Amino acid sequence: MKSNGIFFAGLCLAFFLVACSPGIDRDKFRNAEHAARGVQGAVSEGVSYQRLEELVQRLSGEVAVLQGRARSEKEKELAKEYSALLAIYRDGLTLWKYHREFSGHDFVPKGLIYVGQDVEPIVTKYRLQTESHIFGPTQQSWKSISEDSIQVIWYNAGQQLKRIGALLKGEG
Repeated sequence: MKSNGIFFAGLCLAFFLVACSPGIDRDKFRNAEHAARGVQGAVSEGVSYQRLEELVQRLSGEVAVLQGRARSEKEKELAKEYSALLAIYRDGLTLWKYHREFSGHDFVPKGLIYVGQDVEPIVTKYRLQTESHIFGPTQQSWKSISEDSIQVIWYNAGQQLKRIGALLKGEG
């Protein structure tokens, strides 16, 4: 019976320590939040590729700063969520880049994105449906995805932003 009391006291102490652990210093995340909202707004507005690339680069800088400033477990978790958001935006930029670069080639039909080696991991990560093709002159096989796949990436970014918002809201 005595060991149950010690166990209970230890459990209470653990809960107390977790409850009193430092939370999130929102000021540390203000610039990252602003940069992330800027990227999401730009996606919604349909800005140019170059402008979106600049905004993602800005977010990248803010995320790098967070990695060194996050102290509590909650801050580290939030910094990790921002890193995941940045990765999603970079995936979207990669698809958009391939769409732009290969849309001028006759072998890639309109509305499709060529699946090159940079796109393969994105296809796998988001489980994007591919279509196989044969390039006539060389009989070389290649794959494509729908240009709508970019919207799948932007949707995932929006969902990641919601997760970040929920983490911040839980701190309020």
